[in-house]
Amino acid sequence: MEYDIAIIGCGPAGMSAAIYAGRSGMKTAVFEAKIYGGNMNLAHIIENYPGFEKTSGMELADKMMSQVKKVGAEIVEEGVFDIRKTDDTFDITTDRRSTHKAKAVILATGGEYKKLGIDGEEKYLGKGVSYCASCDGPLFKGKNVAVIGSGDHAVSGAAFLAGIAKNVYLVHSDKELKAEGIRIKQLQETGNVQIFPGYTATSIIGDDVARKLKIEEIEGAATKELVVDGIFISIGEIPLVTLAKSLMVNIDDKGSVVVDKDMKTNVLGVFAAGDVTGGIRQIVTATGNGAVAAVNAIRYVQSLKYKKE
Repeated sequence: MEYDIAIIGCGPAGMSAAIYAGRSGMKTAVFEAKIYGGNMNLAHIIENYPGFEKTSGMELADKMMSQVKKVGAEIVEEGVFDIRKTDDTFDITTDRRSTHKAKAVILATGGEYKKLGIDGEEKYLGKGVSYCASCDGPLFKGKNVAVIGSGDHAVSGAAFLAGIAKNVYLVHSDKELKAEGIRIKQLQETGNVQIFPGYTATSIIGDDVARKLKIEEIEGAATKELVVDGIFISIGEIPLVTLAKSLMVNIDDKGSVVVDKDMKTNVLGVFAAGDVTGGIRQIVTATGNGAVAAVNAIRYVQSLKYKKE
């Protein structure tokens, strides 16, 4: 198939870009092999997205997707394996080896969960270890769980789990939590969360499933074994930049795609938006990025048409 604009990724940045591109009349495709919404789906409660006093990530993703479909953007449920540029055309190959062409590309590939890299993490993934509290939390009703991390996702995840689990242990290496004040307040209002500041997780122990989390004090010699059924790791994301690198797009020292104020990369016709560009990783900033990227991608495609006339 041939498109004006190909959007790689269907999180909030990708869907926002699709809405703008579709409304403009551009023939638009959104490529996504996994579930639409991206990491937004991990947010069980969202209270800082304008127009929604309180919603969930999955609900917001559904509303965005409904808009995407209404403006006529095509959803291609395939992952993108490779992108090559020839003159003013991008050749896109998916993981199912289908091929497509586009005049402009918007990279909205987001990020993947950071791993702790400790013993037992991979072994017990799906057997007590999870990276998504809202997805897997209900499996641990009335049980003991641990959350690792100090940011918004970790703190909100711990507060969410407090309403499901018997006890929640929040382990983080910082002296203080780094989450928003309102999230910390929500956590403090729970009565079954115990916080271990200044501790780092060292290993996960179990049999067929995870049973214990070993933690160690950073500034001291104290070690503890927390008896838990579930361990939720929430320490941030790593931008997914494989496609960007193959297109020779510039990557900064933090591993994020470099863009200017118009969300343009150093490669003509390639734009980027959302978590893959680093910065403040919030849904509202991702949707803003997506809108800016789409508007400038539209202008770029129009300029190609004028050049041919």
